[in-house]
Amino acid sequence: MQKVKQYFKEFFLSDLKAGFITSVVALPLAIGFAIASGVNPINGIYTAIIAGILGSLFGGSKFSITGPTGAMTVVILATLNKFGFEGLLIVGILAGLIQIFLGIIKVGKFVKFMPLPVISGFTAGIGLLIFIGQIPNALGIKIKSHEFVGETLLEIIYNLNKVSKTAITITTLTLLILIFLPKILNKSKYLKIIPASIIALITTTIIAVYINNPTVLPNIGTIPSGLPTFNFFKINIELIASVLPSAFTIALLGTIEALLCAVVCDGMTGTKHNSDKELISQGIVNTILPFFAGIPATAAVARSAVNIREGAKTRIAGIIHALFILTTLIFLAPLAQYIPKSFLAGILIFVSVKMINIEEMKTILHISKAETLVLFTTLGLTVLTDLVFAVQIGFVCAVFLLFIRLTNTITISHHKDIESNDIIRNKINTNKKLYDNVAVYNIEGPFFFGAMSIFDSKISEHLDVKMPHIILNLEKVPYIDSTAIVRLIEFIKHREKNDLKVYLSGTTNNVKKTLNKNKDFSALIKNNAVFFESTKHVLEHLEKSF
Repeated sequence: MQKVKQYFKEFFLSDLKAGFITSVVALPLAIGFAIASGVNPINGIYTAIIAGILGSLFGGSKFSITGPTGAMTVVILATLNKFGFEGLLIVGILAGLIQIFLGIIKVGKFVKFMPLPVISGFTAGIGLLIFIGQIPNALGIKIKSHEFVGETLLEIIYNLNKVSKTAITITTLTLLILIFLPKILNKSKYLKIIPASIIALITTTIIAVYINNPTVLPNIGTIPSGLPTFNFFKINIELIASVLPSAFTIALLGTIEALLCAVVCDGMTGTKHNSDKELISQGIVNTILPFFAGIPATAAVARSAVNIREGAKTRIAGIIHALFILTTLIFLAPLAQYIPKSFLAGILIFVSVKMINIEEMKTILHISKAETLVLFTTLGLTVLTDLVFAVQIGFVCAVFLLFIRLTNTITISHHKDIESNDIIRNKINTNKKLYDNVAVYNIEGPFFFGAMSIFDSKISEHLDVKMPHIILNLEKVPYIDSTAIVRLIEFIKHREKNDLKVYLSGTTNNVKKTLNKNKDFSALIKNNAVFFESTKHVLEHLEKSF
């Protein structure tokens, strides 16, 4: 009870204000993303309410706001076109279960290591798809929903004679308000808290009420008022196998977006989120949403940033935001039918353009050709092919980039390549027997299959086969894989045939433990290679034996 009193005394008003402002931003986005996803506006509103409450209640990030997002719309629309609404509901449940499983096995912390070019390519591609998908609403024309962007563009061209100047005006007005009004409002201490989107919504809706002609200015239609109700639906077992790829895609996109959002929130507030808890909470949200006719959701950076900027102190702010949306639905639903689709098009076009991060792309372009290739490959596949396929190729690209980076981290240097003031080089150069009989190779970085070509080329570049003693300094090798172990065995056996010796120096406990697990290596090393604490100790040992 004392904690409750303390909360209302210290934090409630801040959370109330943040929750209200966030709900004002979230409501039109929920409706817009629902329409962009091919479902009814009420499905988006239900999603914002249920996801907002559950995401804030169970989340691993105190300030993240969960609901419908732009990233989800493309794959939801594709799923809807392919499997219908029943298939979409099943996909939502499966995606949620996948996220819960990933959270339980604690992979949340690894998702954040997804390469930037892949994430940037996906995000920009989805932004382009949302932009193109909203052109019909912006022009006031009605077309069929298509899975591929080319078909959408062709049908837009065929219907250009049906363009509504009024719809174009509303879209343009919305964009102008969203772009320029914040700059004016931010000059005032009191007016800067007013979201530009609510001004655009009120202005365009008044115009729509005045015109009152859906043919000239199409609107979103009737929205039923009342509480979301639980609906148990029969799950079609035959559909499960077919929709699994879409479920994995939604789970992946939702996971990446939620965890990136949590990282952004941490940066803005100085807090630290729990990745696995956040992942489980997102899974709970997506598993429950289908039973309330909700669509897949995830935490969104834009709404979460508003929540933080407006002074949220606890996770209660997210719950309050959802309750404000629910209150609006109950009392103001009849007015919502007048909201122009062209207004929502303006909102979504504004969001989609922001998803294409030009500065991020410039950074990638200047850093690496390989990363640039991955960026545009992912972007192109996202726009031009099935998003599920784009996600799969994105994963391949991620592994490809990881391989390149790991390969580039490995260096193998001969002692003669090291600067003249090096202790080991000086010791060998000042002792003729060591100089004539010993070669030292310093290996730095992960010794794995990607490093084998470097190992072979470096050894063959310097190695005199008759050099009696080879020292492999492994003190800067964090791990070794099976491919490297097999290659090391082959190298030692080759040396053995010429009655030559190999010494391993500075081997870490982790690497030594891995080496000893291999029976062939353990048997071989007894006679042909020796572990030493350091290269210096090997040289001292050899000095005594000469």
